[in-house]
Amino acid sequence: MKSRVLTIVLLCVSSLMSAQAWEEVGLRDIQPEGWLKEYLQSQKDGLTGHPEALSYPYNTCLWDGEIPRMGTHGRIWWRYEQTAYYTDGLIRLGYLLDDKDMIEKAERGIKYTIDHPQPSGILGNPDIKNHWPMAVFFRAMKAAYDVEPSKEILDALHKNFKALSTRDLAGRRNIVNIEGMLWTAKKTGDRSLVAKADSVYRYRKQILGDGKQHRDSRVTIEFLSDDKPYEMHGVTMCEMLKLPVMLYEATGNPYYKHLAVSSLDRLYHECGLPDGLFTSAEWLKGRGIMHSHETCDAIDMCWTLGYFLEILQEARYADMMEKIVFNAGMGSIANDFKSLQYYSSVNQFICTGTSNHNKDNYCSTWMAYRPTHQTECCAGQIHRLMPNYAARMWLRSGDRVVAALYGPSVFRYDDNLTFIEDTSYPYDETVTFRVEAKLAKKISLCLRIPLWCDNAVLTVNGKRVKEELKAGTFFNLERTFRNGDRIVLYLPMQIVPRIAHGGGLWFERGPLVYAYDIPSKWEKDTVRYANMNGKYPEDDEAFPCWSITPDGPWNYALKADACPEFVNTADGPRLKVQAYPVEWEFDKGPEGEILTPGLPVAPSAQGPSENIELVPYGLTHLRLTVFPVLYDQDVM
Repeated sequence: MKSRVLTIVLLCVSSLMSAQAWEEVGLRDIQPEGWLKEYLQSQKDGLTGHPEALSYPYNTCLWDGEIPRMGTHGRIWWRYEQTAYYTDGLIRLGYLLDDKDMIEKAERGIKYTIDHPQPSGILGNPDIKNHWPMAVFFRAMKAAYDVEPSKEILDALHKNFKALSTRDLAGRRNIVNIEGMLWTAKKTGDRSLVAKADSVYRYRKQILGDGKQHRDSRVTIEFLSDDKPYEMHGVTMCEMLKLPVMLYEATGNPYYKHLAVSSLDRLYHECGLPDGLFTSAEWLKGRGIMHSHETCDAIDMCWTLGYFLEILQEARYADMMEKIVFNAGMGSIANDFKSLQYYSSVNQFICTGTSNHNKDNYCSTWMAYRPTHQTECCAGQIHRLMPNYAARMWLRSGDRVVAALYGPSVFRYDDNLTFIEDTSYPYDETVTFRVEAKLAKKISLCLRIPLWCDNAVLTVNGKRVKEELKAGTFFNLERTFRNGDRIVLYLPMQIVPRIAHGGGLWFERGPLVYAYDIPSKWEKDTVRYANMNGKYPEDDEAFPCWSITPDGPWNYALKADACPEFVNTADGPRLKVQAYPVEWEFDKGPEGEILTPGLPVAPSAQGPSENIELVPYGLTHLRLTVFPVLYDQDVM
């Protein structure tokens, strides 16, 4: 009965098109500066520029030919999915840094894929029956098209999506091809693709039948709208959540908007973590802070939130993206971009080849900072994190420019008008825009006022704007911009204490979560673990696997009313807080493996208070983010 009523609702709602979405600009029109450029350069000098350090399958031809199968580990299609992730990050990084070698390497894979379609027009290796890898590779093709619109790319994608049957699309993650299908429909005007996508999504359960469904086939309208707590593979959940919001844009069906927004909110209500992401190792695990998340999820969720932002045009989705990128995302990759974690946690006191405290892959390498991992998807995804952040910093629609995500950059609106964004945000509260214009031009500049920001201040050429800058909205500054204009947005950040699910205290300030950066000892890990299936960096001196252990105390607790002091140091923003040592020991695995423990129950102070510093989460490796709390105790 419930399914029948739902179908009637879907059939009867209006099919009017929704408001015109904001769109990404070509990445050649965005020039990173300041800390953002330094980060992207580290990415180039690190793993993105040295795929041989990632080992298989990144040391192959990528999509410029047939990728050979190595060993028996993993599904047969994994090597194409993983290298598609990498190619998307590679080409975007190449555009942002104007690196011709990176661009050409990615473009060779795009050209080969276009030049070698199956007889039906379907793209991708015909021996790989799964169509999910092509859904990922579409994003690299889109990045290339956004920079230089290509009839060859568009025609190839159009033929590919026309050739896919509803059965092809309905199975497992194949349905994520709706993303590329709807983009292609928008570019070509072919509404039959919208109808096919709508039909497959609406009737997916019927197409697949009533038999037992694979986990990746269970994200249906019925699954998302059911009352049961979500139980799903984390990456699959990220990928699927974009589909209803994209269908809302394409069809105007308000039910899709409701489904998208309510499902996203439910996910965070059930599984949200302090660092902006949600538990998923590998499955959704609830809100307990000891559960980790995959690094893949940080990138995939930001990609999905980008569609929410562009289509629904609400500031909170940009807020969510920033929080993930600056905390969960950056916190899972080494600062030199030469090693990463597969699983990452808000509290992690040890990161070694045997320190994984999650049930999945227990006591294995999955929480260590390494260039190579047993399963390779996160090692491919990480290259997309910051380039995709940069891609959504500046959006536009007609004569409206949207400064959606903040960071030091230059945006070329056209040959006449350029915006220069000077800022150290998120490490500073001030964002300054300078205008370079050959001729005066009247357009709208939309500025995001984050939901966390009260009392924002905007000045134009030194004069304060009188209109209200409401938190959680976009402020539309419509004016004739002239050469030399100076727009300054001040976003005051307050230290906000938070109570974690199940207890524990943590702090955030603006988009940044703060953590205690545990003193650590880094040692090269040369052990050849059996689960790695022979995959190691070609040069493990330049790109080592690490064993990171504490080199100082980490067993601290805070009083319930702890009040950190903000200090802006030469090394960046810090919070200083009084902490107390408590009795708190490592957990142990079945073979004596040392593991990060959960919060102690009813801890008591074991000595006088110490002043410790908290730093931005994304700069830490070993970290204490959620502190145990001393309640109703006389402390020294």
